[in-house]
Amino acid sequence: PDVYSYSVIMSGYAKGGSMQEACKLLLEAKKSHQKLCPVTFHTLIRGYCKLGEFDEALKLLTEMKDYGVEANVDEYNKLIQTLCLRALDWKTSEKLLEEMQGKGLYLPGITRGLIRA
Repeated sequence: PDVYSYSVIMSGYAKGGSMQEACKLLLEAKKSHQKLCPVTFHTLIRGYCKLGEFDEALKLLTEMKDYGVEANVDEYNKLIQTLCLRALDWKTSEKLLEEMQGKGLYLPGITRGLIRA
């Protein structure tokens, strides 16, 4: 399968809460393809956030960078919203905000407001 097919299947697993299966597919996709797309990682980050597994979501952000895939506003936005609203982890949220601003990325006003609240 191509990268986008992997992403669609991973999305199904993630939405169903089967993150272990989704991550198995990520490993398979990495072996089969030299380059993955941000959507592939975003799907898994959303899945971990939905389950409240914030550390795993943050690990994926790092893994994404290590794999040469640039995180975009969507990944940061999802992580920061989740960290502010569910984990109440303001410190990590602020670090992520600084990191993304260093890359020239900016959050929507609503999410920026969560950090400043």
